[in-house]
Amino acid sequence: MDNSLTPEQRNLAMEDALRTYPVMSMPRDITPDVLSRIQTVHLQRPFRLTWTDLILGMALAICIGAVWFSLQNLPPLVVAQIRKESILLYQQILVNARWLVPMLAFSLAGFFAALTIPYLRRELMK
Repeated sequence: MDNSLTPEQRNLAMEDALRTYPVMSMPRDITPDVLSRIQTVHLQRPFRLTWTDLILGMALAICIGAVWFSLQNLPPLVVAQIRKESILLYQQILVNARWLVPMLAFSLAGFFAALTIPYLRRELMK
């Protein structure tokens, strides 16, 4: 198009061309091709709260409430025993974790070396 035309003149020229050019008939075999390419859009279903959701929520709330109630009403000797066992378990984890830190460090170093050695070998062979 000529750049000297104003936007209104360009629009008029396009509309004139659309009106005066002959219209071709559409090929008959285009419809199946076009329809086969059209994909349906699956709309998301709106959120629905069903009875099973309500029953599951109530069952979980009752279970959590029962656990909370039973923990609140434990005898003092049982609470002391649980406290003692939890402290012993924590100390056991700390004592056994001393070897875990160096083993984890060496394992990570070996893993990273295994990742890097093939790349370095390929680069040195060039």
